Amino acid sequence: MKMKQTYVWAIVAAVPFMMQVLPAKAQSQEKTPAATEKEHGPHTACTNDSETLSGLFLTPAPKGTFKLDFEQQLKEDAVLAITNTKGQKVFEKPVSTAKQQKAWSYNVGKLKADTYLVEVKTSDTTYWTKFKIGK
Repeated sequence: MKMKQTYVWAIVAAVPFMMQVLPAKAQSQEKTPAATEKEHGPHTACTNDSETLSGLFLTPAPKGTFKLDFEQQLKEDAVLAITNTKGQKVFEKPVSTAKQQKAWSYNVGKLKADTYLVEVKTSDTTYWTKFKIGK
């Protein structure tokens, strides 16, 4: 019984030390572009800043089409593009900030079952997300 208590106390004493050493080691590791691509998949957007597109809603609309609504703080005009898994653009429209709105809505037409990449690109930032349409 005393031996078990000794092991327990040794583990309890080592935990604070491990909590300090492990995060420091993890933070010091730099990711190479290949490691980042492996982790997140290839990114086809430009080399500018990239952020996830927020407030994205894709809903069925009349006649088998889809309506895309999204919310984003844009400081300048942008371009909305939807690309399928083959890399083909299936929809593209300008996004104007002239009305100082924070939300946009587009009827993107008919979309087949696939996974799509939605990107909103400004001159220095790409906002993106993926969505899947199943059968």
